[in-house]
Amino acid sequence: MKVASATVTSEQLINDVIPKLKTVEFILESKLKAAIQNSTDAQQKAKYERQQQEFELELMMIQMNLDHLLSRYADIIKPEGRRAENTYLELDDSERVALSAIMNLYNKVSALASTL
Repeated sequence: MKVASATVTSEQLINDVIPKLKTVEFILESKLKAAIQNSTDAQQKAKYERQQQEFELELMMIQMNLDHLLSRYADIIKPEGRRAENTYLELDDSERVALSAIMNLYNKVSALASTL
């Protein structure tokens, strides 16, 4: 997916962006929380806690803008009584930043998860 683009297809949103966001949420809720709870090194624990706070703040911004995008295009993404078609969705500046942030956050969290 071209993250700098002013558009995204509904298929990319449903099959690429949202699954990446769900993966990030899962890693933060399971792996990172477990690493914090099980850490015996105070410095490592503090580092994980700091990362968790940073990731959660970024995630909150992403979720607000993604919710806005999903509500704007709800009739296209989840049409009533018919199958959704793959359609280009125009992004506003905040939505574009949020989609780019999802990809960046996904990469950062995935890299972190491989070290936990």
